[in-house]
Amino acid sequence: MKRKSKLKKPHKKSLRNLAASSKPNRIGLTLAITSLVLTAIGLVALIELYPRLSATAASPTDPDDPLTSSKFTVSNDGYLKVTDIVSACFLWRAGYGTHNTMDAKISSYLAENVSPPESKLIPTEGFTVPCTGHKVVDTAPPYIPFQLMKADLAIVVYYRFWPFTFYRSRRLFRFVARPGRQNEIIWEKQPSGVIEPDFDKFIQSYGGHFPVLIPKSYK
Repeated sequence: MKRKSKLKKPHKKSLRNLAASSKPNRIGLTLAITSLVLTAIGLVALIELYPRLSATAASPTDPDDPLTSSKFTVSNDGYLKVTDIVSACFLWRAGYGTHNTMDAKISSYLAENVSPPESKLIPTEGFTVPCTGHKVVDTAPPYIPFQLMKADLAIVVYYRFWPFTFYRSRRLFRFVARPGRQNEIIWEKQPSGVIEPDFDKFIQSYGGHFPVLIPKSYK
């Protein structure tokens, strides 16, 4: 006589065991979410603390020599101080002439280097950067004085920001001259990407370092 085989009942996990096994998963998920949130907060804080330099232009005070009399102001709009600041005006393209005829052209001209006191700017401070500091093109009587017909330049700023002083940064602020209703010069701010390749070539031609030592004959 054959014995009937006993069927084993499937093992069922209790609700208590299921709850206990799901706890580690929930803890891991919570930690992952918390980590992502803290990382996002850290990135936002780092972006806010990253130095923000700006540049503004003042109208020329001498209409007969707008480049020499134009002044630009570089300001620290961030929350951290900026150190080791050196700035200069890079005259990318300029033209002088008379009676709508451009008689003299200038390209890739770098004026004198300037720095604020102690070469640093704390938040909200600024310093003035001249365009050329001297006449670039001049004529003597009885010749008619040349007038500025076009100008495209960049205020170049090299700096380090605290506490990451081991890294040197650079900004170019581009300004383009536009004649006003009374033929006065108005400086309009424009993107600087088109100037940067030519500025890099200029720096490389003088050793690849800024500030560059420009021979007196060049000036």
